[in-house]
Amino acid sequence: MRFVLAALCLLTGCVGSGGAPDQADDSANPADGSLEVADALQGSDAESRGDATLDAGGSGDVSAPFDEAGAVTECVGASVPPSTLLCTGLYADIVSKTLAPGVRPYLPAIPLWSDGAQKARWIQLPPGTRIDATNPNEWTFPIGTKVWKEFSRNGKRIETRLFQKIDNGPPPYWVHATYAWNADESEALASGGGDIALDADAGTYHIPTFSECEQCHNGRIDHVLGFEQISLGLAGAQGLTLAQLASEALVAPVPSQTSLTIGDDGTGAASAAIGWIHINCGVTCHNANSTATAYGVGMRLRLDPSLLDGRPLTASNADPLRTTIGVPAVAPGWVQPVHWTRIVPGDPSHSLLVELISNRGKDNAVGGQMPPIATSIVDTADVARVVAWVAAMAPALDGGADATTETNVDAETDALTGSPGD
Repeated sequence: MRFVLAALCLLTGCVGSGGAPDQADDSANPADGSLEVADALQGSDAESRGDATLDAGGSGDVSAPFDEAGAVTECVGASVPPSTLLCTGLYADIVSKTLAPGVRPYLPAIPLWSDGAQKARWIQLPPGTRIDATNPNEWTFPIGTKVWKEFSRNGKRIETRLFQKIDNGPPPYWVHATYAWNADESEALASGGGDIALDADAGTYHIPTFSECEQCHNGRIDHVLGFEQISLGLAGAQGLTLAQLASEALVAPVPSQTSLTIGDDGTGAASAAIGWIHINCGVTCHNANSTATAYGVGMRLRLDPSLLDGRPLTASNADPLRTTIGVPAVAPGWVQPVHWTRIVPGDPSHSLLVELISNRGKDNAVGGQMPPIATSIVDTADVARVVAWVAAMAPALDGGADATTETNVDAETDALTGSPGD
């Protein structure tokens, strides 16, 4: 079955098959909102992040021609994934941008940094299904789940990404595609990725290739990144939040807490910094999944939602502290000629993690950047929060670290991925 789908994908020009998504409601719950771009906000946090907000006033009316099964008639029999965005089922009317039945908008509390692009996100669960949250760190989505993420610059749509689950595996199998919008935003066609020129000398925009998508999304067992327990449970999440999922019985078992809080570590600055690190580093690459790109270096930056009840975070209960504070880097690129430490308490300027997120390209003090792909602009506001957090840490009395963590480096893994994990 997988080989047949892959062949269909090649024939229709879609990006790829198998792998992972970026981030589910049945047809009895019509689209209850639409997403407005960030410049429609008036000085909100979402605007400063280059993100979208939810417009709860969306009608969800359907004007496109649907057959009895709810599919746009002109798309019946399309390949998986289809070669046009229209046939993915996101929009009932792509011209008016009216969402199709069952497509639900959501906004994570902490969005992944995307160089200031405005983003909108939707998810659709097959009717009568629910998300398996038995493992709060790794949700399992029902077959047929679709997730979309749409990117805009200066209010103009550029690309929309689709992930659609085909098989539970193991391993789980998703098809995914990226769609580039035409000039009048009346349709978007499957793209193989690469740089495209923006209007009015606004530079270029990079649509990810199949392998680039895989590099990040393989860090989750079921591939979805931003639609997860922490992103939807922290204050600031909108649309289909963790609490809303629970109230509609779209997730089972229902988490013991649907309103999460990242506790402090004694610095008074941990919450915002660690939350950003969780989303931009831990969910994607730096976690305990063996398929994650940075698995081999042993730096674990993903939070455990079971800890987010407001309790204090310590090196004994939180991986983002245990595997960074005072811990020497182990990836070969940052051992010679200077052996960097991941986080030097009280000293951001000598902390490798801070240096990597504060730079882009290789022409800097550490010769690299993090994240290693999909960004060419520093997230200055959030980096400043990380710097403040590290600066607020009490310096180690011996000037060194209590490296009570795994520091085994899998050099072979680093060589294969081409992306040092520290």
